[in-house]
Amino acid sequence: MLIAEGDVSVRTPCIPRAINVAGVPVVPFESYEHALACIEATVAAREKTFWVAINPQKCFRAWHEGGLLDLLNRADVGICDGVGVSIAARILHGQGIKRCTGCDLFLRIVPHAAKKGWGVFLLGASPESNAEACAKLQEAYPDLRIVGHQDGYFKDSAQVVSHINSSGADLLFVAMGSPTQEYWIAEHREKINAPFCMGVGGSFDVVSGTIRRAPAIFRRTGTEWLFQLVTEPHKRFRRQTVYVPFMLRVLSKRLVGSVGASQWTTKPARQ
Repeated sequence: MLIAEGDVSVRTPCIPRAINVAGVPVVPFESYEHALACIEATVAAREKTFWVAINPQKCFRAWHEGGLLDLLNRADVGICDGVGVSIAARILHGQGIKRCTGCDLFLRIVPHAAKKGWGVFLLGASPESNAEACAKLQEAYPDLRIVGHQDGYFKDSAQVVSHINSSGADLLFVAMGSPTQEYWIAEHREKINAPFCMGVGGSFDVVSGTIRRAPAIFRRTGTEWLFQLVTEPHKRFRRQTVYVPFMLRVLSKRLVGSVGASQWTTKPARQ
């Protein structure tokens, strides 16, 4: 598993230095436009980067899964996907981080890619959702170059990587659910030629209309979790229960003065 070595903020100066939030580095972008400008710089330089969306659920799981914690620390850019991460940053460092969710960033990258002529590859989701997402994005942005797509139900990863590379893709979006998508990207990043790779969770399902996204008021206030809990209680309840232990751990770290600790997990990282 190879992820670009060194601090990406040094290789790409427009990317701010990451802040340690709950043991995971998160980049404090000023806005979505700021993040887009940084993506443009990395694509222009043909600099390989792996971007990861960071939320409380992912942090909580990483505390108990050494391999995931290592992956998140080695990824090039972690974006503030959840309001809980922003609140944690303020508690730990007195500096809130503006949200930059994976789905919203994806939906902003696509029209930008159409303008720039970047080749986009969509990997993941069901065959129907993947195909419908491609069709709807192409309809919305006629100049968008979708150079390849593949649903998430495949057995030969090497063949998929070869397909991605032969397509000449500049951007690879992987929708396999988290953290499966992050593990897949990390495992194959060295062989993938596309400069930009990011896991986008259920974004293809949102675009295709397979799942309903939270209304704008919930997205603006960072309370999508509440909408999801109310509309899909049986599916979402277990995921949402991590917020309490997440915040308790953050508060305890603030109280004992170990906010900068890189290892928040109670289990040793896998070798």
